[in-house]
Amino acid sequence: MPGQVVCRLLGVPHDDYDQFVAWTDMFLTTSTATEQVRHQGYTEFMAYARDLVARHRADPGDDLIDLLVQARDDDDRLSEGELVNTVFSLITAGHETTASMVSRGAFRLMLHREQWDELVAQPELAPTAAEEILRYDGPPASAFMRRMTEDVELSGGTLKAGTVVMPNLNAANHDPRAFPEPERFDIHRFGTHPPHPHLAFGYGPHRCLAAALARVELTEAVRALAVNRPGLRLAVPAEDVEWSDGLTYRPVALPVTSAGLGS
Repeated sequence: MPGQVVCRLLGVPHDDYDQFVAWTDMFLTTSTATEQVRHQGYTEFMAYARDLVARHRADPGDDLIDLLVQARDDDDRLSEGELVNTVFSLITAGHETTASMVSRGAFRLMLHREQWDELVAQPELAPTAAEEILRYDGPPASAFMRRMTEDVELSGGTLKAGTVVMPNLNAANHDPRAFPEPERFDIHRFGTHPPHPHLAFGYGPHRCLAAALARVELTEAVRALAVNRPGLRLAVPAEDVEWSDGLTYRPVALPVTSAGLGS
């Protein structure tokens, strides 16, 4: 579903879907793919993005890529490099992260049968279920590193100025000061009209560009599963499945701690 949405929104031929998914898997996979394979996937995908821009420029329409090309050609608000990189980023982020969240969300619900059964009986709970999925099993932690500009005291010690760190945003979503009993998965946590206080989509200038679209897609996927696949079950025991939070792998049955990692 996320692939179909991004293709229609951007103006990407749906026949190309399998190819850009393969490229994405190549350069986003770090556990099995070699550096050369990942570089090849990235290079080929960037070449595809450039070709896609050229095709839209030669035969314009009214898709999002056409609007980006117009911003480049008419008003010079984007450089050619920025245009190609934006198209590349929108295709990649527009399907991979959302597709992963649908899978993670469905899996989490399978581990909480009583809540899944409640969702099946009341599909209108899909919006709040989606928010709890985002909080509990949000997208993998950001890979953007940060350099400390001053000393910071944390519970585990002092981070000295100049230290380079990789923040784990998912840890904030399991902070007991913000979310009582954060290790408890609860599709009612955010009430009927959730205020969305979690950081699954980032914050400030680095907030996810398509947060609203991703939220709708996840909500509708959860609702569709509850309505159309009420008897959904795990095919294997939960303890046989490994789970990643973007930094570590752990047996899925282990809870997420306030640090955002398995015990």
